[in-house]
Amino acid sequence: MSSSFQQWLIESSFVWAQFLLSIPWVFTLFFSENSSNPKAITSNKKSLLTTIGIMLLVGAVSPPVFHTFLQETNSIETAGRVYGAIFQTQLILDAFVMIFLVLLKVWPKGGAVAQAAFREGIRQPMFWLLSSLALFALLVSPFIPYFTFGEDLIMVKELGYDTIMLAAVVFGTLASSISVSEEIEGRTAVTLMSKPISRRQFLLGKFAGILLSSFLMSSILFVVFQSILLYKHWLDRMDPVPNPEWIKNFLSGSNFPSETKDLINGLAFWVQHTLDTFPGLILSFCQVSVLVSISVSLATRLPMVVNLSTILVIYFLAHLTPVLVAIGEKSKLTDPDSPVSRLLGFMAGVFDLFLPGLEFFRVGPAIVGESPPDFVPFAIYVLSVSFYGLIYTAVALLIGLILFEDRDLA
Repeated sequence: MSSSFQQWLIESSFVWAQFLLSIPWVFTLFFSENSSNPKAITSNKKSLLTTIGIMLLVGAVSPPVFHTFLQETNSIETAGRVYGAIFQTQLILDAFVMIFLVLLKVWPKGGAVAQAAFREGIRQPMFWLLSSLALFALLVSPFIPYFTFGEDLIMVKELGYDTIMLAAVVFGTLASSISVSEEIEGRTAVTLMSKPISRRQFLLGKFAGILLSSFLMSSILFVVFQSILLYKHWLDRMDPVPNPEWIKNFLSGSNFPSETKDLINGLAFWVQHTLDTFPGLILSFCQVSVLVSISVSLATRLPMVVNLSTILVIYFLAHLTPVLVAIGEKSKLTDPDSPVSRLLGFMAGVFDLFLPGLEFFRVGPAIVGESPPDFVPFAIYVLSVSFYGLIYTAVALLIGLILFEDRDLA
């Protein structure tokens, strides 16, 4: 096999893979609405076949056109990273399509409620407004002077994770109030309950749909955030990030053409960059899940303004609790008989007992630092914290089901 044909085949396969990944979410986006109409089904099949034909043609002509404009090593590696970002976005969209396919098969009634809540969430202007505000904050973050003596990249990382998390939490809280509280107050839930859907399926389905829409916002913003980190690294004229050893070993043992190696090198670098930043996203997901579950539970009893205010108070108090506990313990040691020390220690203990430990989900120095932490202990920590978030989410939803069970909907 000649090197030119091998290069054409590999790079064409990359383009074809991108088109193949787009089929599930494009099919869901454009073709699922008229699935009961026979004429629409026939038209959609023709459109799909035409799309596949165009895909094959574009994949065949893309490599020579690509190398006509990009010939330098740095440019080709950058194109590989851009390809990786688009590929990751396609995987995210396909993952959400598959989640709902599985959810509707395993849990038909609750899955239908979740799908309706998800569609309602992403169609709201609030979803796009908060996404735009978070996107703007991420885009301007590299240009803000932080005066950290060479550690601006660390500040951009930490602020980026917090921005993504806060946008998802605010959206989840507002969506919970709109989708749950207003349906109960507006008697829309009565009509839904008249169908063979239980209160448990209604509330859990709403939570799943709202949480997935919040996760979609976070996942798309995360791809932009990864690009911002690489741009900030280049903007500060820092030393180039070395490629991991597994990339070097793979490319050194292959006989690919040099241009193809550069493209694979850029793609592999993006994969490694995603793996390095992904634990922070998992911790952000856990924090969003806990706060949205509390918001959905409160939405069965409280209106939107009170719900949002309560979530904000819980958020700040939960992050402040470790400081209050430390101050209370120090106060007990210095003046154990003081009423102020006893009251402070009691209140700190109450907050520590009932409020979620959001400090565990905080993106700390281990994630935002220059060197990655040790894999095994850090993976154990992330898994244990994720399990804690899952348990607290389940408890919050259980309390919400209890509050919703005796709520008068008539």
